Amino acid sequence: MNSFVFASNRKNAGKTTVIMGLAKALSDKKIGYMKPFGERVVYKKKRLWDYDAAAMTRVFKLDENPEDLSIGFDHSKLLYMYDAETVKEKVKDNFTRVSDKKDYVFIEGGKTLYHGCSVYLDSFSVAEYTNSKVVYVASSIDEFSAIDELYHLKNNTNFYDKLVGVIINKVESLENWRNIYQPVLEKIDVKILGVIPRKKELEITTPALIAEQLFAKVVSGEEWLSNEIENIFIGAMSASAAIKNPLFNKKNKLIITSGDRTDIILASIEHDTSCLLLTNNILPPPNIIEKANKNRLPLLLVPWDTYTTAKRVENIKVLLNEKDLKKLKLVEDLVKKHIDLSFF
Repeated sequence: MNSFVFASNRKNAGKTTVIMGLAKALSDKKIGYMKPFGERVVYKKKRLWDYDAAAMTRVFKLDENPEDLSIGFDHSKLLYMYDAETVKEKVKDNFTRVSDKKDYVFIEGGKTLYHGCSVYLDSFSVAEYTNSKVVYVASSIDEFSAIDELYHLKNNTNFYDKLVGVIINKVESLENWRNIYQPVLEKIDVKILGVIPRKKELEITTPALIAEQLFAKVVSGEEWLSNEIENIFIGAMSASAAIKNPLFNKKNKLIITSGDRTDIILASIEHDTSCLLLTNNILPPPNIIEKANKNRLPLLLVPWDTYTTAKRVENIKVLLNEKDLKKLKLVEDLVKKHIDLSFF
């Protein structure tokens, strides 16, 4: 059995996406998974779990409950409840359970390399507890920042003792990376397992994801919750003014507006909208709800005003789940094409 801790240089570097892609690419193998320090907290029916852990259990039909794949979610609670030895034993117990009869165990580290240090759940510590090798996922939004971090790790830590290699993710230009940046890392013998290009298709959200992350009520159009959303429009003006706005006339858009703005809602129905997010807990009249449903337009309802709702939508992160079949296939293809699987 081979086990790997996936560490990263920053939040949203793409660890979960890489893990899912690898698990898909290794579909003939039995995969185990755990995320000791949960981050994207979901609370339902008095149960608490990490979103990524839940997605992994559903996508790969794992036996474990998602709440059993994390030790905790909050620094202060972990400090109060557990000392270093207890944390170590809990991680080892979880690892023993998820690794039973598995070919691989993928362990997802914290949002940064040192996240969880004070509660003994950083990526270094987890790798030590489980005797796992480390795969470092570096987001390449700023190429030289990622390179500086790797140089620092090489020169100032014993991180490389357990490092199997580095995956560079979200690269804008593969050619530029190989010609300009990769030679810099090769000078310090950094093993590059793969360089994955940025794909905007993976950044497209859906009404289902918005409903899940905002705990929005689905008023109608449940069967259209997989509509793709690429643009966001705030419907705070008159319908006549909105129609003149180029963004309003773009396809695949989310429109955020109050439920009593029937003029905007009707205009949205007629202008290729993917989803309507209704604010202030106000529902439009039944005939408008029916018309939206006939036009395959999901209606979501939230209690906040339009400005607050827009800010919350802005903070939504696009996360994979079992319904994202096209994205999961794309991730699998990217891993197969751009990562050297012989290292796993």
